[in-house]
Amino acid sequence: MSAPLYHCGIDAEPLHRYQPGGYHPLGLGDFLKAGRYQVLHKLGWGGYSTTWAAKDHKKDRYVAVKIIVSETKHKRELEVLRAMSALPRHHPGWSHVNQMLDSFTLAGPNGTHDCLVLELLGPSVADIVELYCKDDRLSASLAKSFASQAMQGLDFLACHNIGHGDIHTRNLAITVPGLESLDEKGFFERFGSPYASPVTRLDGECLMSNVPSHIVQPASSRMKDILLSSPTIKVIDFGEAFFKDSVPDTLHTPLSVRAPEVIFGDPFDCRVDMWSAGCLLFELVTGQPPFDVTMITPPLLVQQMMEFATDGLPPRWQGKWQAMQEGLSHSDEEDTYTLQGWLEEVYFDDCKHSDFTRDDIAKVGKLIERLLKFEPSLRATASDVLADAWFEQG
Repeated sequence: MSAPLYHCGIDAEPLHRYQPGGYHPLGLGDFLKAGRYQVLHKLGWGGYSTTWAAKDHKKDRYVAVKIIVSETKHKRELEVLRAMSALPRHHPGWSHVNQMLDSFTLAGPNGTHDCLVLELLGPSVADIVELYCKDDRLSASLAKSFASQAMQGLDFLACHNIGHGDIHTRNLAITVPGLESLDEKGFFERFGSPYASPVTRLDGECLMSNVPSHIVQPASSRMKDILLSSPTIKVIDFGEAFFKDSVPDTLHTPLSVRAPEVIFGDPFDCRVDMWSAGCLLFELVTGQPPFDVTMITPPLLVQQMMEFATDGLPPRWQGKWQAMQEGLSHSDEEDTYTLQGWLEEVYFDDCKHSDFTRDDIAKVGKLIERLLKFEPSLRATASDVLADAWFEQG
């Protein structure tokens, strides 16, 4: 890899990606789509996009603008979001998926970029837990509420033959109460004031036009108070999403929540989301994922999956599993757990608060067991999970 050419005091998106095919250089105050959208803050970045908070001057509202790198050839996210925006809104899960409000293309020094205008949301559930929750876990009421809302969103998608493909706590975000009524001062009180640091070239030469003059530090939301109400969450980030009749070859879901059929290279469908939902439910309740993510590899993960899944590894995967096991050390008998045993071990930690009862945790364990099935056809659906009596209790 070549030596870095640029330097900036902020640790954010990689500067070498500001090149033809990569990110679009953007600055605070810039206008997009002929002056309609004015950039106020940066929300974040990923390998294939940067996302910005902006003011929509035509509709007088705050929005998020996701600017995709220009080299991206597939348009699955745009196509899925466009299809979702045309769907009827009577399903209760409609309000628990992030909606696209507009889209446009942007020509810049690094190419032509697809731009998605989305509902502006607050921090992810993962960020909320990390920043504001005692013992790094949600209260029982919030865990159950967030689980229910996430399942409603997944049920909405499944009803319309859409797979999300990337379900985890960083892809659930909280809505900001009263966002539409905030003036600019109130907006920055919620999202923090922007901080930017200049970009310089290490060889002393002037910056080229395809590199931004400053890098903006992502917003740091000040929203602890929204946990005092009954916060609404939405499923976000449809970069891995797909239609039932147009399934990609693989998914890039984080390994620890990736469905086994993807790991084994099998054809898959929307039911990958239900495996990830089982992992999500475990994490919403306990504050940590069910599988050990430290130095995780596919063989280590499958080894753990076999402890927790209540159906056996399908015969069609046995050959691949044998090959994967080469060099894999097998855990001692006393170190193995059932899913229910591990759930109780993690939740009833003497050092952490536990406001779910043992009966609650037993019922949650049964729900997760219905989702963590190797065979996709054996997994509970989102509507099955929502019909469980556990969600009807206070």
